[in-house]
Amino acid sequence: GIPAILSVDTDGALREMSSVWLARVDPGSVIGVTGTVGKTTTREMIRTVLAVSRRVHSPRKSYNTWIGCALTVLETPPGTDILLLELGMNHPGEIRSLAKTYHPGFGVITEVGPGHLEGLKSIRGVLEAKMELLESPSLRSLSYNIDNELLSEAIKYSSGDLELFPVGYRSPMYRIVEARTDLHSGCPDLVVLIDTPGGRREIRAELFGEHYAYGMAFATVLGDHMKIKPAEQLKALSSFQALPGRGKCYLTGNGFLVIDDSYNANPVSMSAALRSLSLVPIRGKKCAVLGGMSELGEDSLQLHRDVSRLFDCLDLVLLIGEPWNGVFHRGTPSNCRVVDFEDLQGIFTASLSPGDLVLFKGSRSFGVERALGILEGLR
Repeated sequence: GIPAILSVDTDGALREMSSVWLARVDPGSVIGVTGTVGKTTTREMIRTVLAVSRRVHSPRKSYNTWIGCALTVLETPPGTDILLLELGMNHPGEIRSLAKTYHPGFGVITEVGPGHLEGLKSIRGVLEAKMELLESPSLRSLSYNIDNELLSEAIKYSSGDLELFPVGYRSPMYRIVEARTDLHSGCPDLVVLIDTPGGRREIRAELFGEHYAYGMAFATVLGDHMKIKPAEQLKALSSFQALPGRGKCYLTGNGFLVIDDSYNANPVSMSAALRSLSLVPIRGKKCAVLGGMSELGEDSLQLHRDVSRLFDCLDLVLLIGEPWNGVFHRGTPSNCRVVDFEDLQGIFTASLSPGDLVLFKGSRSFGVERALGILEGLR
């Protein structure tokens, strides 16, 4: 038979089981990563650096709900040095509950911006939800994006006795000096310079997007905090590969250069991807296939319009999904089209050539990966 435990409250039972197991395995450190964008990639960069000399346990995929966190904790093997948790939410109180259950001692807040506004109502609501991480009874250290003024001000007045490690272009400790894109073997390479308390570091990795610089800076903070040698950190970060659907860049069999960022999107991440796309030094055309952005509430239309201001620098923008309807006040620009999936094969054939660069991005519910499959299937 199948082992089973009868419970009248399965949610509570799962949470209690994971809490008991965490106390039993007792990892030396628990790190909690949250933020509007970049949680999973930042978490994986941190894991890559710390795993150089520590036994690190981290979530499978994007396990960042309370169920995902509970399962991650329950899978933590005895002898784990560091438990790395990704803390997601779409309603107030969720991160507070996770922080008070799993007691992270080191927190990371990657960014605060418009995301999950249906549940959180405003960016102020997003900020308050992310700041719930500070309610962990064991929190002693916090790294955060100092370039976000709203977040920076909130931490200034709420951090108490926490040891702070700000990162960003304005940071006095872990300052991003430069993030630029080079081409290497036809694909974008990211070069990042970071000034640290121990000196300047240069990191080169096969990644698309200057926004990855923040993840590298957070990983550098944790690497230094855990006493990992800078040379070992640099080697680990230089070998980091983008996760599927999260900015992975590759050449298709039919000759197109693709950036697969189709896993998810919100205004912050989509704007960052479009800015990075505009900076790639490539001879071919630059195209973006963009799904809509979900869970933006009553501000959805305006937030889609804000993103559309970044379309001017691209040769072709194909928009999928109802949220893009009505975005353009004075008619659709000549380089933009609102399309259905059925239109794409013909448009790709007529408008694109091998050597062109195509970005795919959108919220999960719009299935932008289907469009990528259509491009890869062209003969």
